[in-house]
Amino acid sequence: MENLEDTLKKFRDMLLSLSEKGILSYWTFGEYEEAKIYWELAKKAEELRLPPSLVSTFRVLAKESEEHGDGLRRLYVKTYGEEPKKVDLPYIEAVSLARALEDPSNIDLVFRVAMETELIAKKLYEHLASITENEEAKGLYEFLANVEWTHYQRLRGEAELMGINVGKIEEEIRKKGFL
Repeated sequence: MENLEDTLKKFRDMLLSLSEKGILSYWTFGEYEEAKIYWELAKKAEELRLPPSLVSTFRVLAKESEEHGDGLRRLYVKTYGEEPKKVDLPYIEAVSLARALEDPSNIDLVFRVAMETELIAKKLYEHLASITENEEAKGLYEFLANVEWTHYQRLRGEAELMGINVGKIEEEIRKKGFL
């Protein structure tokens, strides 16, 4: 099995080779997949008796991811006059978070992966905003990039409250160029 870093690089290259329409379709479904994983993280956090604030954070992130999927779907339908079609790529946020869930008791890994995937999404939304000629899409992508940053900050705060070495996590993320 390839490691997470190789998966992320391969994914980034594949995603950026798609058309804007393909990327928008990809992110529409990806937000829904991410929501499913955050719901699962909330359930696992509850089972592991982790702090209620963490359970709540995962639930909020799940709900917001669903809302993002809805917003992207509406934009897709308005722009292209049809429903988005699934893109044959793994949904990287969901894949990465699912890998972290393989050992939910390793909460440091769960936080690192969750924080990193939020930053990846932020960078990709910023990229979309920079290439689109559709002003409505640009505004939505910029909004979603800001929301992904807020998600990152929310996760960072929860990690700090749990006594996790956030500096170490951020150092690892910075080395990969995501922060």
